[in-house]
Amino acid sequence: MQFIMKIFGWPLGFVMLGCYLITGNNYALAITLFTIITKLALLPLSVKQQKEQAKMAVFQPKLKRIQEKYGNNKERYNEEIQKLYTEEGYNPMSGCLPSLIQFPILFGVIDVVYKPIYHIFRVSNEVIDEMISVASAAGHAFEAHSYYNQIKLLNIIQEETELFHAFDQEVITKIAEFDMTLFGLDLGVVPQFALTYEGAFNWYLLIPILCGVFQLGMTFYMQKANPSTQGAGSMNIMLYMMPLMSVYIGFIVPAAAGFYWTLSAVVQFIQSVFFNIFLNPKKLAEKAEAEAEAAKEAKRQQRAEAREKLKELQREKNAKYERNDDPSQKEINRKKLAEARKRNAEKYGDEYIEVTDDDLN
Repeated sequence: MQFIMKIFGWPLGFVMLGCYLITGNNYALAITLFTIITKLALLPLSVKQQKEQAKMAVFQPKLKRIQEKYGNNKERYNEEIQKLYTEEGYNPMSGCLPSLIQFPILFGVIDVVYKPIYHIFRVSNEVIDEMISVASAAGHAFEAHSYYNQIKLLNIIQEETELFHAFDQEVITKIAEFDMTLFGLDLGVVPQFALTYEGAFNWYLLIPILCGVFQLGMTFYMQKANPSTQGAGSMNIMLYMMPLMSVYIGFIVPAAAGFYWTLSAVVQFIQSVFFNIFLNPKKLAEKAEAEAEAAKEAKRQQRAEAREKLKELQREKNAKYERNDDPSQKEINRKKLAEARKRNAEKYGDEYIEVTDDDLN
């Protein structure tokens, strides 16, 4: 998991840094801008997903017929399903790609959130280790290989800035002024499943709950807007697993990552509304069905033209043979006539005359 987070965290760290600078060093706004950018980057895949769902609406009656005909023969059923997908050029898993690709992005975001000193202030890991050593010497405890070490170090720098006088003061000042709060909530805190936090109501509890609620609302909306997704196998499972996964993720990562995940669900919901207006599943399904019929008709036409062309070639060949125009047959006839003339010339003492094309007509 840590390896995956590092892989995706490295490029996303630069994106987050750019967002942080553009928003005037406002961390919460940077996450908001980052969410919009990632969603725009995934827009082509989301459009493809919408179109694949429309295709599924066309496939449902065909799949049902195959189920009714071969449902008791699992091997034959799978063969017919695969044959249908091949003929129609449909990949049942392609619609899941936009949902699946969100997880690597989330892992990258988690890495960025856990390591603000590295990603936001571009401090090397070696210098960070030296800072941790200084803080440890001052009595602060760090866990080896803990994801939370940089956030803890950031808080120590902000509270005890004088400990780090030996480091680049410009960087230390920026870290000391770094604000990870949103409406008074520290986005570096991992939400706990409890009603109270530090003697007050646990407002952090709302982040994972809201994330799950928005994901669930988006799922219901998508099911209503596109009924063909109901019972659509892996797609259906993915739609209902996302809200549960969102709540779980919200309780195991810093609030900043949960905030991103919640914003992502909100943007996805808005995107789904626009898709339903401009890429209506019913209209797309009708278009997909028309395109499928047009493709079949084109293939039938190609096969008919190929058969007609073959017949025409055969007719031409037969006509050449009848006219004795076929090169191979013409040569055979030439040799036969030449041999016959030679025999007659030898037998009767006549002059041998070469065979010409006129003699063969």
